[in-house]
Amino acid sequence: MAGQERTGAGRNRRLEVFLRDVVIARYGYSAAAVRVEADGSVVAAAAARGRGEPPVGDASRFDLASLTKPFVATIAARLDAEGRFPLELAIGEVLPEAHPRLARRTLDDLLRHRSGLLPWAPLYAPEARGAGGSALTSDAPITDPRWWGARRGTYSDLGYVVFGAAVHAALGRTLAELTREAGMPISVQPGGQPDVVRCRLDTGREVELASRLGIAVEPLGPPSRGRAQDGNARTMGGLPGHAGLFADVRALTALGRAWLAPDRAGPLGDPLGGETVARALDGGGRYARGWRRATRRGSAGPALGRSAFGHDGFTGGSLWMDPERGLLVALLGHRRDEHLELGPLRRELHRLGRRLAGECR
Repeated sequence: MAGQERTGAGRNRRLEVFLRDVVIARYGYSAAAVRVEADGSVVAAAAARGRGEPPVGDASRFDLASLTKPFVATIAARLDAEGRFPLELAIGEVLPEAHPRLARRTLDDLLRHRSGLLPWAPLYAPEARGAGGSALTSDAPITDPRWWGARRGTYSDLGYVVFGAAVHAALGRTLAELTREAGMPISVQPGGQPDVVRCRLDTGREVELASRLGIAVEPLGPPSRGRAQDGNARTMGGLPGHAGLFADVRALTALGRAWLAPDRAGPLGDPLGGETVARALDGGGRYARGWRRATRRGSAGPALGRSAFGHDGFTGGSLWMDPERGLLVALLGHRRDEHLELGPLRRELHRLGRRLAGECR
C-alpha cells in the first residue's frame, strides 16, 4: 500500500511540474488545475499558480468559457431522451420569429454547429442589437439575417445563444434554472466567492473580431471575480448557452465520466445511457452534439485515439476523453495571453496523461 501511495505521489509531482514549467511558465497561465483519470479512477491530480496569485486546488472554480457548451449539451440530451424538448424540432417551430433561413434548421443543428449562424457577434454592441433593441437579450441572432450565412459545420457561439432562447421559449425555464434543477456541480457566474479564481483576460480579442464585422466596440477590461470573461455572457448575465459556467476540476471530470461511462450513475445523477450518448456522438463532421471530434493536429493530438472527443475553452481549459483507453484528461486554468495558440499545450498534456495512465495498468 505504501509503495502504491508513493507511486501515486510521484505521478502527482510530475503533473505539478508540468503545470509549473509548461502551463504557468511557458504559456503564461495565472493558475491551473489538472486531473487525469483512467477507467474511472484518478491517476494523477495537481494544481499550481503563478507568482503573486492566491492559492488554488481541486476545489477552485474557474471560468469555463466554451467548456460551458458540453454541460448545455448534457442538459439537452436529457431533455431529448425524456421527450420534453425533442432536438429534431425545427427552430421555427419553437421560435416563430426566426428568419426563414434559420427557421428551417433543427435544434440539433444548433448544438452540432451546422445551423448556418456565424461564429460570433458582439451582441452587446448597439449595432448588433436585434429587433427588440436591447443589448441584454438574445433576439439578434434569431431575427437578424446579418448573423446567418456561414458554411455548414462552422463553430458558432451564436448557435448556443439561440438554443438557450429556444429552451426558454418552449419550457419557460432558463438554462441556468435547468442547470440548478439538475443538481450539476457547477455554478452560473457566481461572483466573488473565496473559491472562485479570478480571470485576468480582457476582451481585446473581441474588439478585433468585431472590427472584422465592421463593428466598433470598446474593450470591457478583465471581469470582476466570478463574472464571465466572454463579453456576451458577461453582458447578458446568467447562462446564455455558449459560456457563463464556472466549475472546479472535479466537476469537469464528473461530466467527462458521465459521457465516457454512460451506463453508470455518478455525480451528475442518473446515467445518461449508452443510447443517448451514441446519438449525441454519431454522424460525421468536426463536431458531435456538444463536442469536438479528435484530430491529430487539433487539441486531442496523436496521443488520443480516433474515437476521442472533447472540448476547449477560450480562458484556457479543456476536457478530452478517449473511449478506447478509458482515459480522461481535464485542464482548468486562466491564461493571460489571448493570442497564444494552446493546441500544442493540450497535445503535450495528453501525451503526459497517457503515459501516467499507462503506468497504472
